[in-house]
Amino acid sequence: MVNIFFKTYGCQANVADSTFLISYLSNRGRVVSCENEADFIIINSCAIREKAEQKLFSYLGKLALLKEDKPYLRVGVIGCVASYRKRDIFEKFDHVNFVFGAKEDINVLRSYLANALEELETIKKIYYNDPINFPIKFRRDRDIEKIVVERCGGCDFECHSFLQLGQKKLNKLEETGRKKLKRAFVNIMTGCNNYCSYCIVPFTRGREVSYKMKQILEHVKGEVKGGVKEITLVGQNVNSYSDPDSGAKFIALLREVAKIEGNFWVRYISSHPKDMTKNLFEVMAENKDRFCRHLHLPLQSGSDKILKAMNRVYSVEHYLKIVDWIREVLPDATITSDIIVGFPGETEEDYQMTRKIIEKVRFDLIYSFVYSKRKYTTAFNYPDDCKQEEKLSRLYALQERAKEISAENNSKHIGSVQRVLVEDRLKNGRLWGRTSGNVLVHFDGRDEKTGTFVDLKIGKADRVKLEGVLVEKEI
Repeated sequence: MVNIFFKTYGCQANVADSTFLISYLSNRGRVVSCENEADFIIINSCAIREKAEQKLFSYLGKLALLKEDKPYLRVGVIGCVASYRKRDIFEKFDHVNFVFGAKEDINVLRSYLANALEELETIKKIYYNDPINFPIKFRRDRDIEKIVVERCGGCDFECHSFLQLGQKKLNKLEETGRKKLKRAFVNIMTGCNNYCSYCIVPFTRGREVSYKMKQILEHVKGEVKGGVKEITLVGQNVNSYSDPDSGAKFIALLREVAKIEGNFWVRYISSHPKDMTKNLFEVMAENKDRFCRHLHLPLQSGSDKILKAMNRVYSVEHYLKIVDWIREVLPDATITSDIIVGFPGETEEDYQMTRKIIEKVRFDLIYSFVYSKRKYTTAFNYPDDCKQEEKLSRLYALQERAKEISAENNSKHIGSVQRVLVEDRLKNGRLWGRTSGNVLVHFDGRDEKTGTFVDLKIGKADRVKLEGVLVEKEI
């Protein structure tokens, strides 16, 4: 049996891709939690910020030593960095066997990996039978699609049913007798047409492509049948989804997902303010037991001047109108956002405009970063006269205020009863889960509560979590 280790960097789209591959390969090998146990290591890379790319290269360097001790080890890089730095990776790291970018067909990769695992199982046996005279030469696969087409004779790569996949997960769960939270990230589209001036995603993942609604619904049904309790629909811009067969939009997809039988939640990420409409929130309100009360709505900046420089194509006024719709239609929903501090041209006045919007909207959580210069983006050549020290000072001040607002928002839940999906047990012995609004909750309970929906009465709150007590009625 071949041991497989996945290392995933970046966004939920990468998580969805890794989860998809793990599910497919789990019947062809054993997925392990440590690279030291692995025979096959797959790194899913992220290019959104320079730091993520540096982490990848640092990690690849460490794997060279691991391959010296285990010469049959196979190492592959997939994802966004693989889309535009394939040559660099091959030149810098001799021990990497294959590189496959995010723009390429993941079903081709899936077929290649299935065959590679089969080969590796034989190679591993040869090595352990006679490690001193190990005869297998190192091989680099540069053109994976060509390898797959030659082997499959051009067969349809979409031959694996997502419904069967979910049933296999269910069978495996029943065999082990374990109860564990099952969640799934389902890609509904890939790529992006927005071309925000700071973002490398359109270059690494290509133009926007929506997947067929029929296949998405089959995927969701299979996951639910396999025991999944939370589905996250993923795309670079989910609310611009359009079914390639019928032209049906994202709202139509949500309506169809809502009809699927089962006791499960649905989340989606990420959405773009330019494509947000009020009737999307109305569909969520009509199906309150299905769709979570959490909206992630990236703002990026509170200055219209900076938004224009970012090519975000909406104004602060329009963004606040969307927030008003949310408060009207989904008054109990939490709102989270992304903020970039120190974008080229940002003045103190622009920064204070962002702070003003934070005070007005009172986000439940903010993911904030100093602008990261990325090659191939429009903003790469923008002049920038703001010192790094000033950018960091702005970021830290913004983050501190955001934490205070988070604590104030969380305190409003004290005394309420919250529906919580239980995820796991902490090292301190307490269970933890998340509310429909994606707020973390700690509580005391038995192991069998894991992977179930429970009612918790909230007694305490701070900026990062709530604390609750089980009530008698269980959902």
